[in-house]
Amino acid sequence: MIEKKLRVGQAGIANHGRTILNAIRDSGNLRLVSCYDINTAASEQVAREFSASMKSSYDDLVNDPGIDAVALVTPNHLHAEQVEKAVKAKKHIFVEKPIGNTVSEAREMIARVEGTGLVFMVGHNTRRRLVFRRAKELLKQQKIGQIVAVEANLSRPAGLQLGLPAWKADPKTCPLLPMIQLGIHFVDTVEYLIGPVARVSCFAANIAMPNQALDSTAAILQLVSGVPVALTSYYVSADAYFLRIYGTKGTIHCYPLKLQLDFLENGNFKESIQEDYGSEGAGSYILQMREFGECILRGQRTETGGTEGLRALAIIEAMVKSVEHHTVVELRDLL
Repeated sequence: MIEKKLRVGQAGIANHGRTILNAIRDSGNLRLVSCYDINTAASEQVAREFSASMKSSYDDLVNDPGIDAVALVTPNHLHAEQVEKAVKAKKHIFVEKPIGNTVSEAREMIARVEGTGLVFMVGHNTRRRLVFRRAKELLKQQKIGQIVAVEANLSRPAGLQLGLPAWKADPKTCPLLPMIQLGIHFVDTVEYLIGPVARVSCFAANIAMPNQALDSTAAILQLVSGVPVALTSYYVSADAYFLRIYGTKGTIHCYPLKLQLDFLENGNFKESIQEDYGSEGAGSYILQMREFGECILRGQRTETGGTEGLRALAIIEAMVKSVEHHTVVELRDLL
């Protein structure tokens, strides 16, 4: 039984921020005690709902002696400055993915946290979903033989809908928009499931969004093992969410709430098995925030810390450079 609940202040409470708020509430070892958002009405509502203190600025939030940690669910380009202030205030840090907008920013954040004893978690939650934990088990058991290739698509029509925050439509604050917001989920998950990326090639175009935002992207990644990965992400198409792992003895199909395992025998289809994860709900987010609390209480490192956040962002930055220079980018040149 957990006796102590760590006190958390959260910056950014709208949209995905609500998901993290609920996960903090349900974690069992965290308690929201203060909040801040530029949307004052939203802050007032959350403060009432969670019996928390509403702060008038991020500085007021992070310097509050009544909190142990901050949860940052804020625009990417604000993360570096906010993390710096959190370290100075000696607060443990949860920051939503991506860790930042550039590799240089990520390196600075990691360096600031290093040696402080503070827990630093990056919110790469997708790998924690039941379907991908199960896929990891199947791969360890070599159920589909030798891995041949990976194919994935994570897209949504946010760029066509009203209410998209201005920073997400600005290439300066959100480079390679769909990949840094969506595709990065599968970038981290592929490295978790199979292994590290070695090189990157990417194509991107502005199809339908204003401000010349690159809203449609397609990348080819090659893992250190040699396995090729085809990853696409669009911000102006219907929803898409799948990751397929092809092997010499079968294929693992991963969807948000189910897994399908197809088996081959002598190269011919043999049978198909489906597993349902429709009851998962917000479970992976609750586990993520509970892990954050446990790592603070036990002085441990999180599964997705600065190193994992840096690697995922470096792969996205490699895509940006590939688009700009029409070339293949070696990840080692960025790391």
